[in-house]
Amino acid sequence: VAHPQHLASTPRDPDMRLLLLCALALGCSAFAPLPSKQQLRPTGRAAAASSIQMLRVCDITGKANNANRVTFSNKHNAYWQYPNLQTKKFFSPKLDRTVKLKVATSTIRTIRKLGLDETAAKYGVDLAKF
Repeated sequence: VAHPQHLASTPRDPDMRLLLLCALALGCSAFAPLPSKQQLRPTGRAAAASSIQMLRVCDITGKANNANRVTFSNKHNAYWQYPNLQTKKFFSPKLDRTVKLKVATSTIRTIRKLGLDETAAKYGVDLAKF
C-alpha cells in the first residue's frame, strides 16, 4: 500500500525540517530548568555591597558575647548574644578632637568613670585610627 506524501511521518522538504527543528527547540526551552541561586546573585558593585557585614563588636573593648541556649534536655547550643552597641562621639583631650566610636553601653560607663584616653590606654586601643 502506497502512502501519500502529506501523511508521511518525516518531512522530505529541507525547509520544513528546519521549521520543525526550530519549533522543537523553542518548545523545549519552555521546560528548561530555572537558574540556580548562584546564577541569580548580583555581580560587580552590587555583590560587593551585599557581602559587606558590619561587625557587632565594641571598638574599645572588643565585646562580642557568645552564649549557650540550654534546652529542657540540658543540651547546650551555642549562639550569639549581641552587645548593646551605641554609636557615639567622644572628645579626646589627648588628640584635641572628637572621635566617633561604636561602643557598648557598659564601655560608656567605663569611659565616664575613667575618661576616654585612659580607657583606650587600658584596652590598648589607638584612638587616632577613629
